[in-house]
Amino acid sequence: MSHLFSLQYFTGLFVLFVSIFILRELVAFLRILPLKYVLTPLVTISIFAFAMLAVRAFGMSPYTACIIAGLLFSLVADTLLMIEEIHMFIHGLIFFLLTHCCYIAAFSIGYSFAPWHGVLLAVFGALVVFFYGKIRAKKGGHAFPVLLYMSALLLMCFFAYSHVRHGDATLGVLLPAAATLFAISDSVLAVNTFIKKIPHSTVLTWSLYAPAQFFIAVSCFF
Repeated sequence: MSHLFSLQYFTGLFVLFVSIFILRELVAFLRILPLKYVLTPLVTISIFAFAMLAVRAFGMSPYTACIIAGLLFSLVADTLLMIEEIHMFIHGLIFFLLTHCCYIAAFSIGYSFAPWHGVLLAVFGALVVFFYGKIRAKKGGHAFPVLLYMSALLLMCFFAYSHVRHGDATLGVLLPAAATLFAISDSVLAVNTFIKKIPHSTVLTWSLYAPAQFFIAVSCFF
């Protein structure tokens, strides 16, 4: 992965992404909302630029097209969810559902079943049932949309982990790492929304979510 920094513009984009991300976390922690509302979508836009750089370097593949579509949907979701004055959780959930559908389409390209995938699916399924039970007990009105989203998240994680031992060592690390960070970030968001308020939850969720999206965007180079 270190060879990426030899690509034209990659190092500059990486410095830009890290700078915007750190600044966004700082202003979110300090609750400087106008700056937070500017910097939050800029983080995703800077990540989106990596996927576009991959297109510039290697052309548009079906995998990269799906990732780009997913990042665009997530940009809309990020913009909706960052607004604290208006509760737009379900709207954001819809666009993140579309994001995961795009990622599922990308990660499942060339998929082939292996026996250990059955165990993986069972473990992920058990986690979804456990979390769904906790959320339904607190907020039954959102039960079906949340279940639908969690099912998509499960499939995204499953196909991401299926790249382990799939022949590409880099994707076998990047995608499971991204899926894990994404799932933990969503879990924190769900706990904060439905179960118990977490102080500075937006700082915590983005500390996991932004690296996850970065890994997914960078996977377009492999």
